[in-house]
Amino acid sequence: MTTSSNEEIEAEILRRITRPGWVATRGLVSDPADAASSEEECAAIEAVMKAMAARGLVQLWKLILFDGGDAILAAARPGFKLDEDLERRGAWAKAESYVNDE
Repeated sequence: MTTSSNEEIEAEILRRITRPGWVATRGLVSDPADAASSEEECAAIEAVMKAMAARGLVQLWKLILFDGGDAILAAARPGFKLDEDLERRGAWAKAESYVNDE
């Protein structure tokens, strides 16, 4: 999605949160194997997610990966309990409600 506009990123986020209910930044990166561009791309995607949350379009979550403890941002449908969903499915991460500390 590197060449995508904010509007295109937003549209893709809205499309993906309809089913299964959420999407992480990594799910929107065009080439996860390219670490350098992925970092920049993730930052741009996170900025769009945060702007969407400020407008009430999504609810933000911090995903803490069990393998390594890294944290990534995820957007979910408002009211979607991502923490409970991941726990119920025994997923690869746990979710905590995101608090913007910037």
